[in-house]
Amino acid sequence: MSHRILVAGASGTIGSALVAELLRQGADVTALRSKPSSEASPVPVVVGDFARPDTLAEAMRGFDTLFLLLPLAPDMLAWAANALQAARDAGIRHVVRSSGAGADPDSPMAIARVQGEIDRLVMQSGLPWTILRPTFFMQNHVNFNAGAIRAGTLYAAHGEGAMAVVDVRDIAAAAAVVLADPAPHEGRTYDLTGPEALTEAEQMALISQELGRPVQYVDVPLDTARDAMAASGMPPAVVDWLTSLNAIVRNGWGAGLADGVQTLTGRPPRGFADFVRGHAHVWR
Repeated sequence: MSHRILVAGASGTIGSALVAELLRQGADVTALRSKPSSEASPVPVVVGDFARPDTLAEAMRGFDTLFLLLPLAPDMLAWAANALQAARDAGIRHVVRSSGAGADPDSPMAIARVQGEIDRLVMQSGLPWTILRPTFFMQNHVNFNAGAIRAGTLYAAHGEGAMAVVDVRDIAAAAAVVLADPAPHEGRTYDLTGPEALTEAEQMALISQELGRPVQYVDVPLDTARDAMAASGMPPAVVDWLTSLNAIVRNGWGAGLADGVQTLTGRPPRGFADFVRGHAHVWR
């Protein structure tokens, strides 16, 4: 009997890498989208709206395992509750939740708190679960920072704090292991990091070395970054979450290393220098 996997957030940074990894392994994988789209998908698509549990339950019916990745949006906590109710109604047998490093419902940091509150919903859902907590993505320098790096200066509100940046391909590989055979991982939480913690300045130095030209890092004060996000029209809750994430980095709280990638995949995570060599063409 086929083990059917449904991936929520399949078009995002983690989700797209995960779908590619599952396809490479020959898994039976389908993408969950919130609304119909003409955008091409490498896998079949079902439609279910996080704001409408009835549509979610219908979309989830017939699947065994749900990879639950929620968009960073003001209603994220309510959407998580809706998704878990739909998963119960649809007969989902296991939920693999993509959370965030440091998630804790009692944290004073807004982003860690909301991620921890969602994790608690998963743990109390009555469904078998596994939680993955990845740290900062190396791919952010491709997906969001490529223009700034090409121009020679990266601006960010991270101060001199180091980050245990992780390659999204390693997150995908770790998640694929759990999704292929969830039972051994029931009730487990895995922290996923890279093999080293680097400041933004250190990351830009490695990129500079590979490109053969300088790319500098300029620190932005937290209040300046917050004001810029608010002025862009970003919802207040998301501004709070991202500001707290910047504060976490500045305080050095994102530097902790973990062995989740090694434990799940049987190999060490990719280092940042390897990532830079493989993506230098994006910044040239």
